[in-house]
Amino acid sequence: MKKKNDIDGTLLTPEGKVSERTKNVICKVLEKYPDLHFVLASGRARPATQQIREVLNIMKRPNTESLLSNGCVIYDSDSKILYQETIPTEFFIKAHGIVKPSPEYTYMYSIGDDAFSYNEYWVKAIKDRYEEQTVLIDKDEFTKKIEIGEVKVNKFCFLVKDPVEADKIKEKLEDLRKEYKLECAFSAGTFLDYMPPNTNKGTGLKHLIELLNIKKEEVIAFGDGGNDLELFQNAGWPVAMENANNELKSHAKLITKSNIEDGVADMLERIFLK
Repeated sequence: MKKKNDIDGTLLTPEGKVSERTKNVICKVLEKYPDLHFVLASGRARPATQQIREVLNIMKRPNTESLLSNGCVIYDSDSKILYQETIPTEFFIKAHGIVKPSPEYTYMYSIGDDAFSYNEYWVKAIKDRYEEQTVLIDKDEFTKKIEIGEVKVNKFCFLVKDPVEADKIKEKLEDLRKEYKLECAFSAGTFLDYMPPNTNKGTGLKHLIELLNIKKEEVIAFGDGGNDLELFQNAGWPVAMENANNELKSHAKLITKSNIEDGVADMLERIFLK
């Protein structure tokens, strides 16, 4: 059996914390079932999940993989990369010309454990809120490194202050996205992510269960947002949070309580501890 957990809006409270009840239930489940695979799935990079892993006491636990950057990078229990994909260099050459920097949004590039941005406000905001290992860069210098292929990017993100801006960017880049067959996901009202072709949480899950030799029917997946749809399609038992959007709920086999009400803990108790 494998349990796959989205993080923001699912595992965490609205304040971005693991509640005491959720912590206790997960620890009891993992102690009772040491062979159970417990996977954190998120648009975040690995450093931004460290505090969560520490709270849940899974830093050194076997069978604790991570599916991060919306499926672009998969790590094993020892934080070694099992699988990763990168965005074609040519996409950036064209995208940088179509969507120019603006006060309403900024670029962020995810490369392995690190996230890079030229905007000091967003670098600090993402560090403070999500504990990302975010690096402030010189825009022109870093852009050049990307466009000559010196730097390979796992995920390209627009950080927006207003979801309306995300819609405008999507419209401008839609033809280019289709040309390079990139995946696109919007989450948390802030992150507009572009990922390599056929790369999302769902394809990441598919790669991982093949590596682990686990059947789809043995996978329980929790989620709440639009970037969890493909995840649900590749899990045998998709569980939507009460705070999930209606489209995601329509693809769920089970609905649990909201993240405010410890919905993950509630469902895990019912499945594993009763």
